[in-house]
Amino acid sequence: MSWVLFDTDPDTGRKIWMSLDEGPPGKTLWRVEMPIDSLIEANAEAEKATHGKRFGDWNRIASVPTNILEQTGLDTAVQMQDDRFLSKWMNDSDNAKFRTSRGRV
Repeated sequence: MSWVLFDTDPDTGRKIWMSLDEGPPGKTLWRVEMPIDSLIEANAEAEKATHGKRFGDWNRIASVPTNILEQTGLDTAVQMQDDRFLSKWMNDSDNAKFRTSRGRV
């Protein structure tokens, strides 16, 4: 099975690859690569900008790529307004790279 580059977005670095499956005829496989290095750098800069400022209403607390949003269940938690799950996930030190604001949620 060989992969062929189908689409690329130079702004985000996203690449979409396509392959024809050798199994059932007509089946196409897709693979999406979404690098998050630039997002993590932007989040770190946004977090630094909050130092020395007071917390206010409607403060952006994180930027999370959609694939991670779906894999971790954050999308469902937002829809269900599960603040407990969101708070736990956002305050976890393993997810600190997605935070754009200091403090705790």
